[in-house]
Amino acid sequence: MSKKTHKQYPRLSIRLSDTERLDIENRAERAGLSMGGYCKFVIFNTDPPRRSRRVVPEKAELSRLIGQVSRVGANINQIAKQLNMYSAIDVVEVSNAMADVAELRASIMKALGYREETEDDH
Repeated sequence: MSKKTHKQYPRLSIRLSDTERLDIENRAERAGLSMGGYCKFVIFNTDPPRRSRRVVPEKAELSRLIGQVSRVGANINQIAKQLNMYSAIDVVEVSNAMADVAELRASIMKALGYREETEDDH
């Protein structure tokens, strides 16, 4: 078993204020590059690296959506229980709606990089 080895180049460290660091991070993110790739691009005035960072979805917004989806799912579940106890209900329709909400929540969780929850997690 042979391991592929990559040449490790010497690191360059610089001291930055919190404001300077945040500024570079924001510029790199807007350019779709890692901080190192962005710094090389700016310092050497060359084309950006071939491997650019994938655009990261707005995690705060996705997290907020997960919360909303969870609340909607809980509300649907409560409505289904009440209707099932006190009047006729189309259980299949409510079940389909709950499955749609669960699928939406799972998609958002995947986009955020979280693993799927199982019954054992609760």
